[in-house]
Amino acid sequence: MSSDAIKLSRQDQAANWFAAERAGVMLVEQRAEFDAWKADPRNMAALEAMRELWNDLSVLKGRDPAPAKKPASRFVPLAAAVAFFVVCGLAAASLMLAPTETPIVTAEGQQKTQSMPDGSVVAVNVASTVSYRFTETQRLVTLSDGEAAFSVKPDPDKPFVVRVGDLEVRAVGTSFNVRRRDGVLQVSVSEGQVQLCRLTSSGESLVANLSAGQVLEIPASMPAAAKAPTPMAIQPSQVAEWRMRVVTYEDATVRELVEDFNRYFERKLLVAQPELLARRVTVRLQVENREEAIETLAVLLDAKVLRSEREDALTY
Repeated sequence: MSSDAIKLSRQDQAANWFAAERAGVMLVEQRAEFDAWKADPRNMAALEAMRELWNDLSVLKGRDPAPAKKPASRFVPLAAAVAFFVVCGLAAASLMLAPTETPIVTAEGQQKTQSMPDGSVVAVNVASTVSYRFTETQRLVTLSDGEAAFSVKPDPDKPFVVRVGDLEVRAVGTSFNVRRRDGVLQVSVSEGQVQLCRLTSSGESLVANLSAGQVLEIPASMPAAAKAPTPMAIQPSQVAEWRMRVVTYEDATVRELVEDFNRYFERKLLVAQPELLARRVTVRLQVENREEAIETLAVLLDAKVLRSEREDALTY
């Protein structure tokens, strides 16, 4: 096979995976195949070229590209892939583009995993809003609300920063999870180390250093004079376990649990009794199966499940 044929085949594969990635949903087996394909640096470079060219087109049009519809087949025709590369290549060559902020937004029940321009990977949990902007000197991610896990490609000359309000999580090359819900920030680390810093009008200050197996939970708008609590221990395997549709609650109220649980499903779970909402529980739920998870909660709380056409309720 000629070198041109090999190159064309790789571009075609990149176009196929790009289309599947933009569809937003992959089966577990397909995700494993995608990850194996991306392990080849040449494949990853072809995919990144596709993403960059797509972004270039959106700038040329003055708007974000239309959301991709899930294709009937995972693969697109070879001719379409080649045409896409030609059109995008001509468009990109005509402009010198400044870095743009790229949003990643998930709805209730929706999760997304996406590679960023430097090869780092971000996984975004349900009902979350994230954006990122990479420049020549910095890799900046903003978490407005929700939860995201990061696997950071090492680059000592270009810090990787996740900004949450006036707080920043800084890493060089590591894996960690950041969650912002209801005014509370939680940072947990599965590999390496991160720094949590506070930004003020007069500069910045270190809040905490976190290593693998540690988790810290603080108010997202903690006063500058307040002292951060001591980090707690966490099993590295439990960091970002929501990616496997598993959630763990330790000494959480039923109210907190139900509010979080409902972000994973369109059909809601209701709890009306104040004494039941105030109860505290420690439980690990597999939310892939909604019905089993609700039955587990009912047994734990010694409650019963009342089902209606549109929702379910836990009650004594």
